[in-house]
Amino acid sequence: MREVNRSLVLALVKEGGPVSRASIARSTTLAKPTVSAIVDELIADGLVRELGPGSTAVSGGRPPILLEFNARSQLVVGAHIGARRTTVAIGDAAGEEIARREFPTPTALAANTGTAVTGVAPVDALRMVAAEARAAIQSTALPTARLAAVGAVLPGLTDFHTGVCLLAPNLGWRDVPVRDILAAELGAPVYVHNAGQAAAVAENLEGAGGRVGDLALLYAGTGLSAGVLSDGRVFHGVGGTAGEIGHNAVPGNEEPCNCGNVGCLETVASGPAIVRAVRRGLVAGETSSLAALETFDARDVTAAARAGDALAAAAIAEIGAHLGLAASWLINAYNPAVVVVGGGLAPIGDLLLDPLRAAVARHALAPALRGVEIRASVLGPDAEVRGAVLLALQHSETYYRVVFRA
Repeated sequence: MREVNRSLVLALVKEGGPVSRASIARSTTLAKPTVSAIVDELIADGLVRELGPGSTAVSGGRPPILLEFNARSQLVVGAHIGARRTTVAIGDAAGEEIARREFPTPTALAANTGTAVTGVAPVDALRMVAAEARAAIQSTALPTARLAAVGAVLPGLTDFHTGVCLLAPNLGWRDVPVRDILAAELGAPVYVHNAGQAAAVAENLEGAGGRVGDLALLYAGTGLSAGVLSDGRVFHGVGGTAGEIGHNAVPGNEEPCNCGNVGCLETVASGPAIVRAVRRGLVAGETSSLAALETFDARDVTAAARAGDALAAAAIAEIGAHLGLAASWLINAYNPAVVVVGGGLAPIGDLLLDPLRAAVARHALAPALRGVEIRASVLGPDAEVRGAVLLALQHSETYYRVVFRA
């Protein structure tokens, strides 16, 4: 009970500060001596500080001593390990980002993956991430001892309960104990989520979600996954792998997937799927400005479509329809208030979203669809790392009751 009271008092100081001990007692119905004892403890821990006397009440008496939350009392690390780039952000206890470092992702894949550093064992890759996190903390001139929690976000199947990355095909990782490795390196608790879950948290709290209780985020990029919030909580599932919608099989699809199966939705509803759709059209004899390029990616296809390339526009529409099918599954299964389209494909905009919405209208149950809004990501490429920071914060003591519940 004392920990609950401590969290309650800290939340009031954080949300309502500057505030006095007496006003805290009135707001909580806790006894004044209890409040004073908790406040003294929070001051001793560096979480709260005294500002000095406030205004004297009309009735007279001594002016109250005002308190405020010390946001720099604790730090968190948010690390988004992407397929090509890794971003490490340092946040304070109020969620403000105070340092950031970006670098090519060290992967276990031997093949060339663009800007990724290839052929690196997972344990060595995570040690590199930890080293960048330590360097980022040092750049803040704040003590490393203030590190309270780490949020690690990966593009693959993760088990939140064990902190293990079960499978990340685009990294070449399988059964990697991310939590244990990073915790040993950084000396703080580590919480592991997939990219869709992290983006869902960030978009709900700071972006397109508007803090609704029930939200589904369709995370479409190199791969395809989803993050689902139910009553404001991340839905993990019993094995921590909830949201891997991209690995549901699509009847008639024979495309091999990086997960080892065949016919996964991800193979027809992702960035690489857009490229494959264009190449199929070129092989069939269709004309396109992209035919002059030896290699191209989804960004090139998008630019061509905006310039009036019919094949590029048709490829994007095809993938949008498949994403709409995925969104309809989320709507039918979870009945969210908002579906956010995030990940690397979200910036394509209406070229993708219009066929997506049309497919949702065709496939979703009318009662489940009623009132659902489909929105594009607001945070863009920052969603994953902001989610990593917020997920670390929600597990730290100073953030208890204040923002979000895992």
